[in-house]
Amino acid sequence: MDVTIFAIAAAVLVIPSGTAAANPAPVQSGTACLLEGTIMSEVVKDCSQTSLPIPAAAYAAQCRENEGAGLKATPLKACPAQAQASCVNPFGQKVTTFYYARSPQQLATTKQSCIAQRGRWVDKP
Repeated sequence: MDVTIFAIAAAVLVIPSGTAAANPAPVQSGTACLLEGTIMSEVVKDCSQTSLPIPAAAYAAQCRENEGAGLKATPLKACPAQAQASCVNPFGQKVTTFYYARSPQQLATTKQSCIAQRGRWVDKP
């Protein structure tokens, strides 16, 4: 099965290729998934947003699959404002991940990871 992978914080959002074409449900642009909680003693508040035409219900279901192990997943129409930084289009995917509660050390590591994944790092987007 072909899949599209969206990295979200410490989790991965997987949406089967062709989902939008195979499902006539309403499609929403700018679909987002907010992840909040604690993983391995680290506070997480990250949000990934895509502009791909994905059915809202399918995206919400995929978002909620990231819940558990200390994380709450909330589907949104758009990520909240006031992010510390963002990573735009890693691996050439049409997704932006916003970071809200990272220490300076975590931000530096996340920036290196974003750039290694061929993403564009944006401070205070």
